[in-house]
Parts: sequence; structure tokens; C-alpha cells
Amino acid sequence: MEYVLLAIVVAGFLAYVYKKFTIPDLIARKRLSRAAQNAELIKVLLDLEDEPLDNLFKLYKQQFGNNAARYARHTYRKWKAGEVRPNRQTFNRFLLYLPQVMSFDLKCEVLRELREAYCAKDNYELTVHTDDWRETLTPLVQSIITKANDAELPQKLLKRLRWLAGDDMQIARELLARSQTRQSLDALSMLGEEFSNIERLLDNTNGSGKVTHVLSLPLGTITLKIKGRSDNGR
Repeated sequence: MEYVLLAIVVAGFLAYVYKKFTIPDLIARKRLSRAAQNAELIKVLLDLEDEPLDNLFKLYKQQFGNNAARYARHTYRKWKAGEVRPNRQTFNRFLLYLPQVMSFDLKCEVLRELREAYCAKDNYELTVHTDDWRETLTPLVQSIITKANDAELPQKLLKRLRWLAGDDMQIARELLARSQTRQSLDALSMLGEEFSNIERLLDNTNGSGKVTHVLSLPLGTITLKIKGRSDNGR
């Protein structure tokens, strides 16, 4: 009987300790994690180009007044650098309330930043020759384009930012996909002149030279190790 009572007392004590210390600690960690996620989303949003960022702050001023806008403009560099963590009100204003009154163009820019930050990016290394680079590189670029167009934002993010599921954002995504496809194909076509210059450079190395070139695409990077003309091309 004494052992049973002792076991009950120990179990009660352990339950008290768990409730007193472990549960609050888990709640605190969850809050800290959410605050860190909010801070990261604010940093992504404030990474907009100068013009859309200026439009964002103008809209912020219209919605929340001069004082709030002045504080946001004064503090946003510290938010971006991680020196100051934005509070919940700031997160709600920027990423929950403002999207309801944003122009379509500004929403498109925000969507672009979110996709670049949260959709998976692939990095490739490829060895090519100055006379076969197009045949070797084009299929890989096409593959990256297809993967980028099919990429989805994380479900956790979509649940938090429900405005991303709106009909206008589906249209924005389609337009962004077309824009990024064109951007990738343009980057590929512009390589022609660069390869001509590289070929002339490598011709002076007696076949021993090599040039590295990085091709940056919206959702992928290809590091090209470029050699002179292939054996078939000599």
C-alpha cells in the first residue's frame, strides 16, 4: 500500500512539474517560432524594388497614418537586417491588411518576392564547349522553367496569407510564370554574344583554358564551366 501511495505522489509531482515548466516552455517556443516566421516574411516583403517599395509605404501611410508610416520608413532597414524584430501589429498591417487594398501590380511584385524566397531553387553545374553549349544547355533551362512554373508556395504560408488564394492572385501567378519564362529564355538567347567573346578568349590558351560563367534564372542557377571547341567541332 505504501508503494502505491508513493507511486501516486511521484506521478502527481511529475505531472505538476510538466505542467508548470514544460508546457509554458513549449508555448514560449511556439510563440518565438511564429515571431521569427513573421520577421522573415517582413524581410521578404521589404526586399521589393525601389518603386514598389515606395508604393507600399505610401499605401501604409494612407491606411495607418503619418506617425505609423514615419516609424515604418525609419525602421524598415533594421527589420530587413534583423536588428529589430517587427511586432505582431506590424506583421498584420503589412501582410494581412494591406494586401486587401493593394493594387494588382503591387500584389504581383509581392508574389514575386514570396516565390523567390519560399519556392525551392535548384543549383546546377554543367560543362559545355563553345560550339555545343546551346544544345547542351537548352534542355536544362527548359526543365528549370517547367519546374519553376509548377512550384507551389508552402501550405503553411498559404494558410497564414489567405489572400494568396484569391482569384486575382491566380491570375498574377499565371502572368508571373509567363514573365519568368520569357526572362529565362532571354537570358539563354543573350548568351550567344558572350560565348563568342569567350571562344575568342579561349582560342588564345591553346586548348588549356576554362571559363566559369553563372546563369541566374528566377528559380534556379546554372554554373557553366566553359571549355574551347569540342573534339567534334575541331
